[in-house]
Amino acid sequence: MTLEELKDKRNIHVIGTTSAEGSAVIRFLVRQGINKITAHDFKSESEFEESFKSFHDSLTDSEKDRLFKEFKQYPIKFVFRNHYLAGIENADLIFVSQAWFRYEPNFPKLKEAQKKGIPFSSITKLYFSLFPGKIVAVTGSSGKTTTSNLINAILEQSKLKVYFTGNDRLNKQILDEIIKAKLKDILVIEVSNRQLMLDLEKSPDIGVITNLSPNHLDDHGTFENYIKVKKSLLHYQDKDDFAILNYDNSETNKIGEEQKKQSRVLFFSRLTGLKEGVYVSRNKIQARFQGKEYDICSVFDLKIKGPHNIENALAAVAATLPLGIKIQKVSHALKKFNGVKSRLEFVRRVRDISFYEDSSSCNPDGPRYAVQSFKEPIVLIAGGSRKKLFPGEFDSMSREILTHNVRAVVLMGEMKDKICKSIEKAGEELNKSVPIYKVKDLAEAVQRSWKVARRGDVVVMSPGCESFGMFKDYRERAEKFKELVNQIDTSW
Repeated sequence: MTLEELKDKRNIHVIGTTSAEGSAVIRFLVRQGINKITAHDFKSESEFEESFKSFHDSLTDSEKDRLFKEFKQYPIKFVFRNHYLAGIENADLIFVSQAWFRYEPNFPKLKEAQKKGIPFSSITKLYFSLFPGKIVAVTGSSGKTTTSNLINAILEQSKLKVYFTGNDRLNKQILDEIIKAKLKDILVIEVSNRQLMLDLEKSPDIGVITNLSPNHLDDHGTFENYIKVKKSLLHYQDKDDFAILNYDNSETNKIGEEQKKQSRVLFFSRLTGLKEGVYVSRNKIQARFQGKEYDICSVFDLKIKGPHNIENALAAVAATLPLGIKIQKVSHALKKFNGVKSRLEFVRRVRDISFYEDSSSCNPDGPRYAVQSFKEPIVLIAGGSRKKLFPGEFDSMSREILTHNVRAVVLMGEMKDKICKSIEKAGEELNKSVPIYKVKDLAEAVQRSWKVARRGDVVVMSPGCESFGMFKDYRERAEKFKELVNQIDTSW
């Protein structure tokens, strides 16, 4: 959809007014002179400001205040809880947030509007349809935030104009800025599975799928449906486009073999040398691309920990090779990159015990990668909720816990019994065991881990589960963990 087509609309409705996505769409439309907008939010009018500010993690408090004051002055219709979705059946375009379908059973008007043929759009579709230059888009079950940030860091070393945004609320929404973009510019965007559930009607010039494992099955029903949604990122690619895929992951490997019929595939691998692609050989990141070979850097030069972060670095290198970035620039960016918040983030060292926070680990791959990331003995804090449990989902994680240097596991949340049984079952198969402590909440988990850990140990909170039922989201869980760690009383 072009900007001219948007301006022709007479009745645009936006769902989720206070969300980062919804508010960015509204701000963009109004600033482009489009005012025939009805903005819906399920919060009450008295909760409007608090809700707005809670969703804008990328902004400072003063920026939130300024933006909210501007927002209240917009010449559009605001609809709150008591009249939520009123008039939606008369819309000629509806912008939805990425999780809109989760609320559909409670608000059938949205589904009825879709069946009626009213077009649905999203902020992601706007990015894809309005950006004039090349798009580099990243998705995957794990690592997409780190990989997209790494790609941005590499491109910032070049002379190219780079725009960066994405799914994480810490990323600023930049619809207002891309309207000024040129054909030679690049957009780097992180894309979630939910954002792909609306057809984007366009694929990125460079599409990255970091890996695929059973995840978000409550949204998709089956792993096969989840894979199909993720794979749709590449659906519209042609022979001039690149698909960047993980050679070591069975699902992305299969996608790559299929995708070769449609676009150019560039694999990356931590475990296998590749004739074409980016890989690790003798602890060095190397690349073969278009008949040339490159030495990038040593894996020991990376500041970000763990084998999964080596894979993220490989994916980022592969995504930037087709853009002609000088290898020295790529190497410099990799060595300089410090990581992303809530992804094995160092919190505090107390009496030579180091605490790390990995709250964004919302599926069992997280703890599996976390225990591979440290040479020191580990006390692992895990657990939370899983809306739909995949059979055997914790098995691989449990084997990794038992085959690495884990001193103890502290389990919390509704999944603690299932994880405990999984570890015990794996222990019987491997003839190994690890002390397991079950606790009622995160506060007790931090206390227990402090008592169990010894000097030189690492305590990692890597839940491997969602936070719901205990916290609003993984960000709140992360902040609570940091607060508790900073309150540790050494007399405990």
